[in-house]
Amino acid sequence: MINLVLLAAILIFASAILSKKPRNDRNWKEPLALAASFKPLSADRYKLHNLRTYEFGPGDTRAPGWGEAELDAGSLTEMWFFVEPFPANALFAHSFLTFVFNDGDNAPQAVSVSIEARMEKGESYSPIKGALRTYELLYVWSTEKDILTRIGVSLDHTLYAYKIDLEPDQMRQLFQYFVRRTNDLHKQPRFYNTLHSNCTNELAKAVNEAFPNALPWHRSWVMTGRSAAWLHRLGFIEGAEQTFSNLTKQSDIRSLVKAHADAPPTLFSQSWRRSFQRADLKEE
Repeated sequence: MINLVLLAAILIFASAILSKKPRNDRNWKEPLALAASFKPLSADRYKLHNLRTYEFGPGDTRAPGWGEAELDAGSLTEMWFFVEPFPANALFAHSFLTFVFNDGDNAPQAVSVSIEARMEKGESYSPIKGALRTYELLYVWSTEKDILTRIGVSLDHTLYAYKIDLEPDQMRQLFQYFVRRTNDLHKQPRFYNTLHSNCTNELAKAVNEAFPNALPWHRSWVMTGRSAAWLHRLGFIEGAEQTFSNLTKQSDIRSLVKAHADAPPTLFSQSWRRSFQRADLKEE
């Protein structure tokens, strides 16, 4: 009898979870309130709507904001992969990308994409809840200053930066797949999932759409703190000739983010990279 009651309870719980439908119109937390979308302007040019432009300081002080940007996939010159290890357990981490555009006429523009669990006001993140259709999935596009100052200054977390080794045309194709996935999600919401739709494996899925089987399934899709080591092993990180341990020692940029946090967004991205490259040369 007890087993039947337990089975009935499990079935009711499972039914409740599976009956949930993802939505875009909930009472979202402010930094997750708006969903990004892209409007094609030509074959390579896009207008990005709902670009997040927050600026974070110590103790979570911030200047909230949203804007727009015109981006030319043909002017992509760099792509960076960032890892924020979880303080409680470095086996897990948040990861995200930055695309750097440089058309030669204006200052380089660095725009980041971070896959997030979209939480409502009053909600907090839980990995267990994240596996039970609690949060919607959100592709957050922001200025690089927004996300780096949030992690390195406001949260004061360790932050690693790795430059991705791809040809310009490969970066262009990959960016366009992220554009498509962002627009698809804007039209048809989906649930975040801790195991199979998290910050890291959503990035991997986009890469594999652009370049089939480029990133075979690996435990780092779940144990996300190992994602950079896996990319290094596959040869996608610049400096692959170094051991991953040595490369990572050079890649902690938290102090650089703090040092340049008062710079305007465009100068911020240029400034920390110049300091990063100088430190790189010293190591050599």
